[in-house]
Amino acid sequence: MAYSLKFAPLFMVLGLTACGGSSSSSPTNTNNTTAESTPATSTTNTSTSQPAATSVTYELKFTHTWERSNFPTNFPSGTHFSPMIGLTHNDQGRIFQRDTTASAGIISMAETGAKTLLRNEISDIQNLGNSSYLIDEAGIPHGSKSVTLTFEASQTFAHLSIVSMVAPSPDWFIGIDSLLLFEDNQWIDEQTIQLKVYDAGSDSGVTFSAADSTTDPQSSISLLSSARSDTDFNDGVHYTSGESIGFITIKLMQ
Repeated sequence: MAYSLKFAPLFMVLGLTACGGSSSSSPTNTNNTTAESTPATSTTNTSTSQPAATSVTYELKFTHTWERSNFPTNFPSGTHFSPMIGLTHNDQGRIFQRDTTASAGIISMAETGAKTLLRNEISDIQNLGNSSYLIDEAGIPHGSKSVTLTFEASQTFAHLSIVSMVAPSPDWFIGIDSLLLFEDNQWIDEQTIQLKVYDAGSDSGVTFSAADSTTDPQSSISLLSSARSDTDFNDGVHYTSGESIGFITIKLMQ
């Protein structure tokens, strides 16, 4: 976990059939809303002139804004985000939550970018009947600033959670925790979420390229805050500018 300082009041973060690939995910057979991800635009809902669809497909676009010019403090070489993984679920199917201890799958994802353990945890969630759709995608292609994928949601499993490692970093990640897509009998039509950076609480490194330093005992998941000379982050965003490290836009496909 990064060394935290207190600042004055004033981002790159699912029976089972896993799907891999670079552009879409596959469904499987088998209310809390967004915790820290901040909507950048007003939510638009679909019309109520006819009954809402039982299930829908969304397009999700993840765009990173992590550049040396806007995050200069100890900016590392080889910056990237790990392949995204997540799920659509009910209010019992969340995969991470601020102020709780990260699972082994979240820690593995946040420290190494690996998805195997978290994919297994999502399979357990599905077996318990709390999810029907796995999101298991490639990362942003080399030389690009964004990646686009599609996923399915239903009225029964109307929450979206998705994560990706901030790399390199000790144990930092971006994600959406339980964004509710269906509310007041309407599907969200389009929404943009500014992503904050989380600290998984398993490594005590204080800079992006810090050597491994296991946190013992493990701390709870928190928004990344560090010394101004370490990363210049506070509550998951750049301390000075308030900029996020990336954003996700979801759009209902007609």
